Amino acid sequence: MPKLILMDASGNARQVTLKPQTNTLGRGPHNDVMIDSLRASRSHAVITVEGGQGTITDLHSLNGTLVNGELVDQRPLVHGDAIQIGSVELRYVTIEQPLSENEAMRLLTAPGLMVELDRLEITQREVPRDLRA
Repeated sequence: MPKLILMDASGNARQVTLKPQTNTLGRGPHNDVMIDSLRASRSHAVITVEGGQGTITDLHSLNGTLVNGELVDQRPLVHGDAIQIGSVELRYVTIEQPLSENEAMRLLTAPGLMVELDRLEITQREVPRDLRA
């Protein structure tokens, strides 16, 4: 089953396995995946899983749902997609085995920015131009 990786309020990577059919996301306590952001609506979005394939649908939220930086109403998800709801970024992953804390943190880093968490090094060629000294 696909899963979402997100960072919880304490800074730890959290993995949530999506269930078949409907998975609700939002700030409200009734959601399957609670989003800790005041910019998230109480009922913000839903991810529907059918046959192992996920589709995200925005529920007419005030601030919208972004997938890979693009505002979407509805969109199929593929492995590695970055979903932003409010100020929280989530990763959609389709691999079956559980991820270690380091692997989950790697997936949460900004796309294109390779962070070596083991050695805490950022390679110069991967740093965006506007961040280079």
